Order: sequence, then C-alpha cells, then structure tokens
Amino acid sequence: MRDTKEYTILDAVTPKAITSSTDATPVIITKASHGLVTGDRILIFGHVTNVAANGFSKVTRVDANTFSLQNINSGADIAGSGAGAGGTTGFFMTAPKVPLVSDFVNAELHIMTSGTSTMTIKVAGSIGKNDGSSPNFGGTQAVANPYTYLQIIDLQGQTTVDGDTGVVLAGADVNKVYEVNINASKYLTVYPSAWTAGALTVKLLLTDND
Repeated sequence: MRDTKEYTILDAVTPKAITSSTDATPVIITKASHGLVTGDRILIFGHVTNVAANGFSKVTRVDANTFSLQNINSGADIAGSGAGAGGTTGFFMTAPKVPLVSDFVNAELHIMTSGTSTMTIKVAGSIGKNDGSSPNFGGTQAVANPYTYLQIIDLQGQTTVDGDTGVVLAGADVNKVYEVNINASKYLTVYPSAWTAGALTVKLLLTDND
C-alpha cells in the first residue's frame, strides 16, 4: 500500500513590511501594529544590512510596534550582523512548516494565492546540519547552515523552474501544481523571496512508490 502524507506549509499567509531593525542583541524589529505575541514563530526575508534578522525565529513582544528575535530552537537572543541597523527592507510572516521528507520519493506542491498577487516563491531543501537538525531556512547559507533552492517541474506544461529563480506569481487567485525534485533531501519548505501583494497558501503531498 502506498504511503502518503499531507502538509499545509502555509495557510493564507500575508507578509508584512519591516520598518527597521536594531543591530543589537537581541535584534529588535519595528513594525506598527505588528499583531504578534510572545512565542510566535516567524520567517523574515529580504531584510538588508542587518541580515542576521533573516530566517526563522521566535519573537518576544516588546510593545504593539516592536518585537525582539530569539533562536527558534534554543530560545537564545539573536544578535545583529554587526553591519548596522536595517532600514525599511524585507518582510516578516508566519513561519512555514518544514516537513521531514526523507522517507518519501515523490513530492507535489500546490501553490495558491488569493486576491491580486505579486510574489516570487522558492522551494528550499537540505540534508540537515552536522547534528542532523534542520537548518535556518531563509538565513545566510553557510557550512554551518546548509540548504539550497530546489528545481521544480510545472505540471501544467512540464516545464522546469530553476531553484535559484523560483516561481514568479502574478495575477488574481493563482493556482499552480509542481513536482519537486527532492532526491535525497531530508527537509523541505517553501516561502517567498520577494513579495508585493497577495496571500499565499502552500500544500504538500508526499508519496512513496509502494
């Protein structure tokens, strides 16, 4: 009997623009009426200068307009990059799920937007860090944080999409289905690398060949 597993990686998530960040420990992000509470898990992407803010983190609510960043696993405060404060660049959003995919052969993604949308979506994969744990997807790629962007196949026209390029989505209520070349990846996730408008939903179906 074929084994299958389904995940909702993102559920109607709309990123919010960052106003600024402090180059300190912990990094403090400013966004008016951010709506977060202590313990929320987020992903920051596209923030420049203070690039240490990018990636997955837990948050501590400071007040209605600011929150600090902690390591999503250890809870330790995240330090700034040392390059200076970050300005009005990048976005934060609810952290996508990171499914374990190593027990499966096939992966199919259903990517959906609602409303008028403009964004670029990337699929990230990794065999894990040296201790076997998941890397900090969206953070700086390094030996200690190993991941890459995976090629996918558009099942509508059987065309390939380069991992570094990603999927460019534009229009109203877009629905796309892709096959992911997971090969021997251990972890898989999906998130925007650029965003202007629209809410994003991503579902993943994993199957084996039995």
